[in-house]
Amino acid sequence: MEPRNILAIDFGTTNTYFSKCPADQISPVGIDFGTGRDGLPTAILYRGDREPLVGEPALHEYGEASDGERSQYRLRTQFKPDIVSSDDAAHAAADFLRVVVQQAQRQHIALDPGKHDVIIGVPSEAHGPFQTKISQIAAEAGYGDVRLVDEPKGALLHHLWHKDFSPEEARRGILVIDFGGGTCDFAFLQSLQVSHSWGDMELGGRLFDDLFFQWLLEQNPGVLKAMEKAGDTYYVHSYLCREVKEFFSLTMARDRTEKVNKSVGRYGSLRGMDWDGFLERAKSYLPSPTFVLQMESMRVRAERILQRQKSMDLIDWFRTTLAHGLTEKAVATDQISRVILAGGSSQWPFVPDVVTETLGIDRSHLMRSDRPYAVISQGLAILPALQKNFEQTREKLRRDLPRFCQAQVRPLAERVTESYVTGVAADVTSELFDRTIRPIVEEFREKGGAVKTLRESIAAQVKANESKLRAILEKRMHTLQRGLPGELNELLRNWFESYGLSVGEKPIAEAQRGVIGQEIVQPDTPDLYSGIMDTVGWFVVALATAVGASISGGGGMALVAAGPAGWIAGAVIGAVVAFLAVRYGMSRAKELADTWNAPAWIVKNVLLPSRIARMRGDFQCRLKETLQRETKALQDELESRIRQVTEKQIEGLSEVAQL
Repeated sequence: MEPRNILAIDFGTTNTYFSKCPADQISPVGIDFGTGRDGLPTAILYRGDREPLVGEPALHEYGEASDGERSQYRLRTQFKPDIVSSDDAAHAAADFLRVVVQQAQRQHIALDPGKHDVIIGVPSEAHGPFQTKISQIAAEAGYGDVRLVDEPKGALLHHLWHKDFSPEEARRGILVIDFGGGTCDFAFLQSLQVSHSWGDMELGGRLFDDLFFQWLLEQNPGVLKAMEKAGDTYYVHSYLCREVKEFFSLTMARDRTEKVNKSVGRYGSLRGMDWDGFLERAKSYLPSPTFVLQMESMRVRAERILQRQKSMDLIDWFRTTLAHGLTEKAVATDQISRVILAGGSSQWPFVPDVVTETLGIDRSHLMRSDRPYAVISQGLAILPALQKNFEQTREKLRRDLPRFCQAQVRPLAERVTESYVTGVAADVTSELFDRTIRPIVEEFREKGGAVKTLRESIAAQVKANESKLRAILEKRMHTLQRGLPGELNELLRNWFESYGLSVGEKPIAEAQRGVIGQEIVQPDTPDLYSGIMDTVGWFVVALATAVGASISGGGGMALVAAGPAGWIAGAVIGAVVAFLAVRYGMSRAKELADTWNAPAWIVKNVLLPSRIARMRGDFQCRLKETLQRETKALQDELESRIRQVTEKQIEGLSEVAQL
């Protein structure tokens, strides 16, 4: 069955926005209902027996109606915040959503919820009862079984889709502030998940509508009676004063030194409005009796609004809601890479002031879309296509992981361990052979002496330098552990990018956070010290082996088997045995060879400087071969851990990586 296209709805207190998007493409389109812009006012006009009107037609019809006509009309706006506590608000919401579709279809607009998968955005702070009510209202209005998605996700996706910030910033943390007509919602998102949310369902733009309504009454004494007589009080309060508020806030956003004049329909005007006058009223706001009466008539339960005993500071209300949430949810401000301002009320100039002051960030971290009202619906509309494409990509990653490990991870592990072994062999040869063994051999060459004493001196000095050898191993392992994450980051980043995914500069960071008690890309230190001691043992034992081989006449094969150090030691001991055999005979020579103090001239003729140099090279090669055997397990461990990191990264990817 073909997947159905998406209809996403940002059902707002002041305006509602609809966007459509194909199920398999990230190409949302906002629906224009005939006004030249996306969306429509969240308003419904009941007209007696006639069909209700919604949006701009409803407001226009009511505004132009005669007093006689208005007596038959009932205008309802700003009902979204009250759908849980008010049956009247819930009924208006269902009627509004149903009539939107009916009127759109009469305009030949392709809007049929029955042929779409419908997504409706909800505030992150909206709890179970609100979400349940939204679902019921949508079903009653003919939208079927809708999917509810946090509105901040829509805002985040919209900005990512438009490349307003990077996926890496989204992974670190984005604070979305949705300050609308009826809600103030804060959400902290990491990747596409809401990590924390808080807010206040009573704080919203309609309180500021009431502030300007009261300002109107102050400047125009007696106008309230005229409104009440004409039945216009609700219309003036909820619509005309909202227009005044929006005009004023936009003017102040440009220049707070301006004075603003604005007419309010046939009920006079507001003149000389300035920022100081607004602040004075906002800091000592008390809901008007008209507003309280409207709320009570709808049986709205909003305790802070309905009480009129104590004035409220609206700006401080916003500030404390933000600050208390950050503290309560333990959101560190350094985790917030960007702040998205959504909703009409976020355009108030005090909003960026409060946000930057509270978070201690620069204004450059704040962003608002050039179309702040449409960001949520369009962002929600692309979510299903994004999720579908993402799941397909993730499945492909899982299938290709074995080949990735074989073709790229294994060579990385081999290269890393080879570099490690080469470094250890070079350092140990320098410390052990050049500074410990070579001086003993050269002293033996100059002074002569017993091979047994030479052997014992070498063993004793190697043992005395154990701490230095272990320090070399630890230093080299520290270098490996420090450098491996960088190489792994580059490897993973390139691999994920080949699938069109962005995982940032350090893709292993997320995987590492999920592991307690160990760094999963840092290998454990292998026991290479025993391998070094084996090499030294091979070197020392070769000396004794060469004695018997020389005396028995099988020196050639035996000394070759003993290795390079055996060849050199055998040459020395062979010369010693030949000298002793002439003087004491072969039997006695065999007993004396190991302990006899050989004259320096015999040793010098055998241990030439060139032979000692070859001895050093042979020692380092043998040491490297031994260490390579010891680090085979290290290669396997690195490959296993890198695979583990990659699997965790695949599972931890979100749809954000595609944007």
